Amino acid sequence: MKRILIVNTGGTFGMVEGPLGLEPSGELEARIMDLVEEATDFNFSVLDLAPLIDSSDLAVTDWSRILSAIADNRNEYGAFLIIHGTDTLAYTSSMLSFALRGFDKPVAVTGSQYPLGTEGSDAETNLVDSLHFLTRRELPGVSVCFGGKLLQGNRVRKVDAQGLEAFACPNGLIKSAAVSVESASALFENLPTFKPGSVATLLIYPGIPASQVDALLADSRLEAIILLSFGSGNIPMQSSDLAEGLKRAANKGVLLVNMTQCQRGRVVQGTYATGSLLVELGALDGFDMTPEAAFAKLHYLLATGDKKAAETQWSQPLCGEF
Repeated sequence: MKRILIVNTGGTFGMVEGPLGLEPSGELEARIMDLVEEATDFNFSVLDLAPLIDSSDLAVTDWSRILSAIADNRNEYGAFLIIHGTDTLAYTSSMLSFALRGFDKPVAVTGSQYPLGTEGSDAETNLVDSLHFLTRRELPGVSVCFGGKLLQGNRVRKVDAQGLEAFACPNGLIKSAAVSVESASALFENLPTFKPGSVATLLIYPGIPASQVDALLADSRLEAIILLSFGSGNIPMQSSDLAEGLKRAANKGVLLVNMTQCQRGRVVQGTYATGSLLVELGALDGFDMTPEAAFAKLHYLLATGDKKAAETQWSQPLCGEF
């Protein structure tokens, strides 16, 4: 039977009650064996990735720890399951899809809305579903297994704060172009070193001032801003001085990415006059990517090449993200 490594990063799945509320807890393998009746049907081990985190505390440097755990164990296991908190799960599943392009083994990401062993918890079902999937799956790729659904890792979003079907792909699934499967040793020779602070997201709202952009530009690490614009890619032109702030960003060489803040649909730059400035400034089209996938892709591109290369590769679908 295929050996599966469960990498426990933390999150609600394995939390226990602490003095201030739910908090991460280790020794997950023993708890699974004690609480999950079907656990003996599978061949798995659990790696608690210390320090465990609440996913709200996820930093891009934590992505390197997850990738290293997979790299260090790639020859011993046939599949990998990442246990992750739901709040930032879609960011991590997106990152894995980019960083593990060409990896010849399947990877799944799951978590739960309620802790393992508590009344009404979805943790056991999500775990067992994920293990069933990975045991039978031979094709590589990164998936999210949650709420009885199998979802594309870089198209998924958290759409429900409490419901058990917490994740969906609002813009549907995409069959990615064929990616050559590399030897694991070659793939992991140079793991990306993610750069904190290099990517920021700015939600566009009515009357947003240029000072919001200037606040981001004050961080010298900044290399790209994801603009969550209105509708088909529009920003205020008459009611605020936002345009001046965006011009300053472009003049500093900061990459601008135009993405819709709508759950569904895509940016169509230049459809309206209020979106024309972004075209003039050379803003990159966000297509129908999720904000999480855009954030992860920019970090991946900036970690594996320079800003110019990132700008060039942005419009190329790497693994079905748009």
